[in-house]
Amino acid sequence: MSRLNKSWERTREDTHSPEGVETIRRNVRDGLTRFYVGIAQSMWRYDFGSDRFDDMRLMSRDLVPERFLTDNGECVWFSDERTGQIHCLPFTNGDSGINIYGQVTSWYPIPIGWDDSLKGRNADIDRIRFTPHDLTDSVIMRNDRFGGSDRAFIESMVAELVDNHMTMNQLQLIAKCPFIFNVTEENLMSAKNFFLSLCTDKPVIFTNAMGEKTTPDVVDMASKIDPALFELFDRFECQILTYLGFPCVPITKRAQQTVSEVQSNDSKLYARRMEKFEQRRNACERISKMFGVSIEVHSIIDEDIAAIALKDSEGSDSDADVQEVAG
Repeated sequence: MSRLNKSWERTREDTHSPEGVETIRRNVRDGLTRFYVGIAQSMWRYDFGSDRFDDMRLMSRDLVPERFLTDNGECVWFSDERTGQIHCLPFTNGDSGINIYGQVTSWYPIPIGWDDSLKGRNADIDRIRFTPHDLTDSVIMRNDRFGGSDRAFIESMVAELVDNHMTMNQLQLIAKCPFIFNVTEENLMSAKNFFLSLCTDKPVIFTNAMGEKTTPDVVDMASKIDPALFELFDRFECQILTYLGFPCVPITKRAQQTVSEVQSNDSKLYARRMEKFEQRRNACERISKMFGVSIEVHSIIDEDIAAIALKDSEGSDSDADVQEVAG
């Protein structure tokens, strides 16, 4: 058997991707999805002014309603007839049809993790699952005016980000092994020693160029990573954040934007946030009125923007006072 077939090197996948490419892809995808879904679910803050929300907040760990709005686009707020506690859950359409505007007129809450096999195991869960509600005793809250889920868009954009990341990963692997050795049976061992010297970052490599086993020809296959790939990642990320209404400007464009472009972008993002904010605020007002409780929603982004603006204005006043005293 030829010595050329007796390979002792580890494969590229074993060397650079010990868990496998698919594992890396899955980990990157899941991490990015959690990151952007977490941002989407953290953009709103709720103030509950009644102990009738205590069970919902305790059992859901304060993830509602944003958990359901992000995943389902809509959720229903209702009062449990036995406990008087107010809950928020996804829902399925009832059997009373639709009205003249094409909207369903009744619905059933769906407990988390529910499937038909659970029927009969817990009377409280059965009561909630099979009690119909309508506009007279419950409130539908929508994520936006269309009642659309954010998760589908986020996952689609994350898929683009993952492809971008894996492309850069592949180029990094190629950059780590940028040589092709043209070898023969006679100089195979010299080529392997040459390779090992490269791997150990030896600054000088001595070879016998005049002997019978000359150093093999080496072809440089170095491939540089295009900086545009990083810009592409940045732009896809900004598409996700802009969709959510979160301020974002690609790094490569920040220094190039004019005042009018900044204002136009801010107005677009503000309009998107207000669209989502109005759906939540209107629902909170109906919940407060229907159940005689207090619940308010706040935009964390706009609270932060207002706080920064106030701090800046106070700083300007302080600077003016200092200059006046110095004068």
